[in-house]
Amino acid sequence: MALADNDLIEVVVNMFAQNMQMLNVFQYEITDHIGTVSLVQLLEGYWNHVKATYRAIVPSSYGNIFVSVKGRELNDASGDYAEFDVPVGERAGTRSTSGEALPPFGAAGVRLVVGTRVTKPGQKRFPFVLEADQVSGVLGTTYTTPLIALMNVLSVPMVLGAPAALETLQPIVTRRGALGFVSSFQPVTGYLINPNVTTQNTRKFGRGS
Repeated sequence: MALADNDLIEVVVNMFAQNMQMLNVFQYEITDHIGTVSLVQLLEGYWNHVKATYRAIVPSSYGNIFVSVKGRELNDASGDYAEFDVPVGERAGTRSTSGEALPPFGAAGVRLVVGTRVTKPGQKRFPFVLEADQVSGVLGTTYTTPLIALMNVLSVPMVLGAPAALETLQPIVTRRGALGFVSSFQPVTGYLINPNVTTQNTRKFGRGS
């Protein structure tokens, strides 16, 4: 099926680091759909929109991290699904800070702020925190500065460029029913960064993504 205005989609940034798969998952409402744009073109446009700031949180010493961007239409079991392979030259991070990495479950926590109690706030855990990025568990500016730059992109409406020029995505937080369908959602109105190192339990050794 073709995408349309007000469709809800899920976008997954698929990464591989420290010998495990790592995912960051986001939801969006399409608020201005260009009828000729397919989902895979939208995902390419999405990557082009976020890649500079996303790559900037990853130390270049990690090597190739970003694998693909996956997308699927929500609330439609037969809806669109696609995956965009990140180009080889764009898979590595660009942050110059180097040093020993924290265990893979060590993360920076971000809360997506919402305007009502229709849903809970959204929660994200970003990996790639180094020992040098924190002191006694408190994150330093070597990590928080590029994370702020990334969140300033991820938390506001996105008007994408080529090959999905003018396609517009509104970041949302969703609530889902027992069958996994979105029962309610609301737009993201801002974000709060946890000043302390937090954990992502699914990234503990042996747990999977």
